Amino acid sequence: MLHLNQELRVSIVLCRHITTDAGASRWLVRLDEGLKPDITIAARMDATNEGIRDYYLLPGIDMTWGNLRLAEENGVYLDAYRFGTLDYFFGMAKRVKLQEAA
Repeated sequence: MLHLNQELRVSIVLCRHITTDAGASRWLVRLDEGLKPDITIAARMDATNEGIRDYYLLPGIDMTWGNLRLAEENGVYLDAYRFGTLDYFFGMAKRVKLQEAA
């Protein structure tokens, strides 16, 4: 668990690639409900489990189950949280100085 800027609790989960008997790709995301993170970064590994394929930025408020199984395509409800890099996360976590009203 990471605590960023003393405001945001982030859990990081590496999700190993699994090939089913039918040849389909699957990933298991184990969400730690006890930690109650604001965001879970689920890094899906590539087919060799040597590199990262993509990332899911899963908000704690929407993730109400303990384990989540991902396929290649998961529908808009889950794939809306999928990103090729962590750039969106870094922008979201960045502190912004507010300008005072004149």
